[in-house]
Amino acid sequence: MSKGKQIKSLPTPNLTQTLSLELIGKAIKARRTQEKLDRKTAAMLCDVSTITLGKIENASKGVRIESILKVMMTLGIKMHIEPWETPNV
Repeated sequence: MSKGKQIKSLPTPNLTQTLSLELIGKAIKARRTQEKLDRKTAAMLCDVSTITLGKIENASKGVRIESILKVMMTLGIKMHIEPWETPNV
């Protein structure tokens, strides 16, 4: 964490809304700030670059899903796919 710089904890976004890059980015940034981690420290812990973490948090396109999942897993954010019913044919 940067010396002397206070990390402002952001509120958890509404996680019941439709999944989007924006929601993932907001959730990751909220979790990071709630853990009092600056972007540089969080990126190091997640084994991604600060640029990649910034792109994820800002919902920029072109970020590999592997990087997003790595950050989510490291920060303790879970995502799951719900089962669907197969129509009878």
